[in-house]
Amino acid sequence: METTEKIFDLIVIGGGPAGFSAALKAAKLGLSVLIAEKDGKLGGTCLNRGCIPTKALLHSSGLIRQIRSASSFGVNAEASVDAGKLFEYRDNTVNTLVAGLEQSVKNGGIAVVTGKASVLPETADGVVSVDIEGTVYRAKDVLLATGTVPAMPPIDGIGSCVVITSNDLLEGNELPESLIIVGGGVIGCEFASLYTDLGRKVTVIEALPRILANMDKDVARNLQMILKNRGAEIYSGAQVVKIADAGGKAEVTFAAGGEEKTVSADRVLIATGRRAVLDCCDAVSGRLEITKGRIVTDENGKTSIDHIYAAGDIAYGIQLAHKASAEGENIAALIAGKKPQNDMNVIPACVYCSPEIACVGMTDADAKEAGINAVTARALTSANSRSVISLEERGFVKLVAEKETGILLGAQLMCANASDIIGELAVAVANKLTAEQCLKAVRPHPSYEEAVGSALAELSGKI
Repeated sequence: METTEKIFDLIVIGGGPAGFSAALKAAKLGLSVLIAEKDGKLGGTCLNRGCIPTKALLHSSGLIRQIRSASSFGVNAEASVDAGKLFEYRDNTVNTLVAGLEQSVKNGGIAVVTGKASVLPETADGVVSVDIEGTVYRAKDVLLATGTVPAMPPIDGIGSCVVITSNDLLEGNELPESLIIVGGGVIGCEFASLYTDLGRKVTVIEALPRILANMDKDVARNLQMILKNRGAEIYSGAQVVKIADAGGKAEVTFAAGGEEKTVSADRVLIATGRRAVLDCCDAVSGRLEITKGRIVTDENGKTSIDHIYAAGDIAYGIQLAHKASAEGENIAALIAGKKPQNDMNVIPACVYCSPEIACVGMTDADAKEAGINAVTARALTSANSRSVISLEERGFVKLVAEKETGILLGAQLMCANASDIIGELAVAVANKLTAEQCLKAVRPHPSYEEAVGSALAELSGKI
């Protein structure tokens, strides 16, 4: 086995958001960096088979829905789906962003090696060794950022050819006429929104009492009503018993309310979460603390092994690309002897359905559980000029603040452009701004963001 002479400051295993963000930050701070990427394409799941292709397809499906309702705006138009061009647009979007990322990495002087990487157990003088396809590379520090793959629950028939994952839908060219989605979390709800907009028959089966169970209950309730109005069937508190291939069609049997029911569709999408890919650390697994399939780190991303860090979906915390990027940047800064900048306690989460959903900080239920005397305020978008102009469906902006101080604790949005508006509120939560301080800014009219001002005004009156 050949060993390279150069000792890098940092080797990053995985070229997804955590990995490339750490690499770019480290290079900017003057460190020598190598990225090991087994797929040969930077960007990871998010860029190649996750966030970006999903949002590209959602953009297309949203246009279809808008065109089909154009008569409400005095415009007569017809819309149909050209599957070939739909997937071409998706792929062009992904390839453009991948090319831009690869150019940024090249401009940063970052070495990239294609191949499966494994951390070796041997260390000498504080140097960690990594085997990449039979060649040993060495570094002062190593970042594990290998991401996740779709988790496949132990369901009878899960291996059937009628069963697909999000990877299959986002990398392939199949557009089922009907789809059963097992799992009503963020992934399941985004695909439900996508396929109902495309006019497909959608059934969602969720084991927990409601979809989007980890988000504010008002958000979940409103989205469920909207999806049902668009033709989706949603079963919550339902346990899938088995999946069967009935002559090329999928049949899913589930139990709910003490009864069994069977539904059929072209395909079954398993959207029950993702599991960490940890084979890069098999050789050091005895020394690496892992709990529930994910690597345990401290607040700085340090693992139980000196000079080895972990970030992104393989570490604890919410599995989001921007959270992974922020972690990677913080770790790079720490390795370079700088103070990490990103506050990892304030991470916004978004669901790119229509209308969009965005949340940050505490819900009112979170505040109550923490023993905080909190007040809430809600502004309905039915009174928002921009929402009325664009005929947006039911939505709202909900804010939570500490009653004694007026400090904003959290925000839950369900409205057009929520994923853009949430940034303002994330800044407020991260910097512990009060409702009164947030009200100092004058918001443009007409704009969707005016709803934030309305909610802040109501909140201020309760403090």
